Amino acid sequence: MAYLSINNVEIKGIACAVPKQVKVVKEQPFFTDIEAENFTNVTGVVSSHIAPKGMTCSDLCQKAAETLLNESGWDRNSIELLIFVSVGRDFYIYPNTANILQYKLGLSQECMALDLPFACSGYVYGLSVASSILSQNYGSIKRALLLVGEANTKIMSEKDKTVWPLHGDAGSATLIEYNADIEEPMQFHLCSDGSGYEAIICKEMGSRYPASENSLRSVRIDEGIDRAPWQCNMDGMSVFSFAITKPYKCIMGLSEYFKFNLQSVDYLLIHQANRMIDEKIRKKLKLTSEQVPYSMMTYGNTSSCTIPISMVTCIREHLVSKRNHLVLCGFGSGLSWGAANVFTKNIICPKIIEI
Repeated sequence: MAYLSINNVEIKGIACAVPKQVKVVKEQPFFTDIEAENFTNVTGVVSSHIAPKGMTCSDLCQKAAETLLNESGWDRNSIELLIFVSVGRDFYIYPNTANILQYKLGLSQECMALDLPFACSGYVYGLSVASSILSQNYGSIKRALLLVGEANTKIMSEKDKTVWPLHGDAGSATLIEYNADIEEPMQFHLCSDGSGYEAIICKEMGSRYPASENSLRSVRIDEGIDRAPWQCNMDGMSVFSFAITKPYKCIMGLSEYFKFNLQSVDYLLIHQANRMIDEKIRKKLKLTSEQVPYSMMTYGNTSSCTIPISMVTCIREHLVSKRNHLVLCGFGSGLSWGAANVFTKNIICPKIIEI
């Protein structure tokens, strides 16, 4: 069982950036007014932000990081670990986007830089990796910058009503620091099931199915669903079945293994898959609506960035002013999912940034 307890590490700050351009559900041409209303009633999504041509996920993460570093006053040379979590790399094969961001952010050449290609579970996985490295080195690496985000719209068809209206683009930055005096460990429960890898997939233009003329050719799948083989395809029923079962068990497993009362947490920050799914999870966990904030109405499903966006837009005032007990849960393509039990206290948290 993949349970981790990580000592002497704390979150010091978090920031998020989104593009200025807004995509509104009711304005999508494949929806009638009634269909758009029904879609919003089920998913909770009214609008989202989409990156214009030339803007990537790393640009959004860079802006979030610049803002956070400026507000924190951290010496950039003191950051010795940078992790970039996204399936939206700047370049198809190489170089790693993390290395490019190390340079653009003016970090030291002594900074370790890693890419982690996770989607919706990415924030929890990235936090576990960054925290593990800081903790296991007993302070030889003291500061880390975790950059997590996605430009979903770059890999989706504008003519696919199953994914296009649901998703948005965003980037985040989180400052993490080694602190020998921290009493509460970060605790994680991490899971995967590769048998479901086709449930959410961009199938062509990788090594197994290389690019061809057909890869870029849009095909009519059904009414309101046109996409090319290289673009994102989601099996809605498989994803729904997975999402209403595995995350719940993961969160329960976390609380039972580490023996904390789930109902006593201040907030559950859950991946903003859609409101119907998240509400089913919330009710099964017997948490109040106040304990489970939602950001999907304005930002949609931003993949790995939904957890930090919910933190910045829904509970910012609490994060900057007091101690908080948080449970985080991300789940999605892979299939992969994970949950984290963390405490924060008076962290740096700028208002959401638009670029």
